Amino acid sequence: MSRSLSHQVGILTLGRLVSYAVMFIVPLVNVRTLSKEEYGYYRQFWLIFETFSPLLLLGFSRSLLYYLPRVESRDEKSAYLTQTVLFLTWGAIVAVLAYALMALFLGAGLGETARAFFWRLSFYTFFMMVTDYMEMLFVAQHRPIAQSVYHATVWGLQALVVIVVSYLTHDVSAVIWGLAFFAMARFLFGLGYTHSRYGLSLRNVSWASMKEQAAFAVPVGLAGIGFLLLTQTDKFIISRFLGREAFAVYSVGAFQLPLVGIIQTSIGNITFPLMAQYQKLGDYAAVLDLWRRSLLKTVIVFFPLFVFFEVTARPFIRILFTDEYADATPVFMVYMLLFLRSSVETGTIIQAFNRTKFLFLGFLIAFPINVALGLLMLKAFGRIGVPFATLTTMTALTVVNLWYAARLLGAPLSQLFPARDVFKRFAAALAPGAVMWALYQWRPVTNIYELGVAALVYGGLYALLCARTGLVTLDDLKGFVGRGTV
Repeated sequence: MSRSLSHQVGILTLGRLVSYAVMFIVPLVNVRTLSKEEYGYYRQFWLIFETFSPLLLLGFSRSLLYYLPRVESRDEKSAYLTQTVLFLTWGAIVAVLAYALMALFLGAGLGETARAFFWRLSFYTFFMMVTDYMEMLFVAQHRPIAQSVYHATVWGLQALVVIVVSYLTHDVSAVIWGLAFFAMARFLFGLGYTHSRYGLSLRNVSWASMKEQAAFAVPVGLAGIGFLLLTQTDKFIISRFLGREAFAVYSVGAFQLPLVGIIQTSIGNITFPLMAQYQKLGDYAAVLDLWRRSLLKTVIVFFPLFVFFEVTARPFIRILFTDEYADATPVFMVYMLLFLRSSVETGTIIQAFNRTKFLFLGFLIAFPINVALGLLMLKAFGRIGVPFATLTTMTALTVVNLWYAARLLGAPLSQLFPARDVFKRFAAALAPGAVMWALYQWRPVTNIYELGVAALVYGGLYALLCARTGLVTLDDLKGFVGRGTV
């Protein structure tokens, strides 16, 4: 029996939540075991990797969601997987060359980090990039449980490696060696699994099929690059102009809840293939209905998280990251506004219509604007002005993409974006937030146990309100456990 969309999303989300539970502990351990200088090195290591690897991955991993369901034979599947591994290998080699240039020509800051960790950074990048396709492979196989288990195992183990090595050694160098060895283990498993199931072989690869896959993947990847550059601009500005220790504090404030990626990736992996099918059939009403349902399910989770963490921002930062990082609180509050903005995701519709060039052009125009605005607001308002610049640029871009998505569907913007239903859900999240704010005035939160109780109280009030108002129904809950139809 086929699973409902909600159930498939629920399975993928569950796997990510398990890994997130471990990953969440990583910065809490690192800020206690590493000095600010070393933690700044650690965050710069990730800034380099998280910038260069998506730049060179393009959309080759994601293209498997498009191609694998369309072919039947083992040889055809082997060809697309082999091509994907080849493309990712070339990208990884280019990344290593870019790191070498950084180490040679950049000065302090990221250049110093590239020199200090060059081989570890190179090994980690190569091993992680070449097997980046694994999660897409499980989704393309319609095996959400296997994908969920894989994600939870891989990312949970990586987080565990960092936690254990950091706790035992208090040495950032040892932590990054641990990451490199973990990546090698993931690499060996990924290629071994793929070869045993499909057989990686150049025999089935053709120049024509490689060009076809690249024609699909590159525009998708270019749009992702534009998004990446926008979202990383503030970090590069802070790292460049305020130094490594200031970047360590800023990175704590820029601690976006991984639930953004967890939920959006789960929803996108399930809905994108369906949207592409509906678009091919010309059933735009089905595309519109699927996007609206996805949006309303997303905001049901995003809105209460936003309200709770905005109200609880100061004790959350001080308790989890120590008083030494208390200055990160205002940055965290701005980043929660970015979290709120990300609940409205229009790229899936535009990609389903294969109009990724529009997405890339939008990001290309927005990037220099964001850089200029970030530098201007840094000068005018200090550190807090930089994330506000990103928030302003990203919000404007979201509005433009909403308009264009509505135009593609031939629907008015009011029909694409159900403002009344969205605002009702925001009001439901805001009401218990007001109650929590009043309670904090009477009894401030001072330790991890009280923080947990506050989360439970807020969650209970929100769940009760959703149930009483019908914003979440019994069928919605059944859908997530596989007994509903939505």
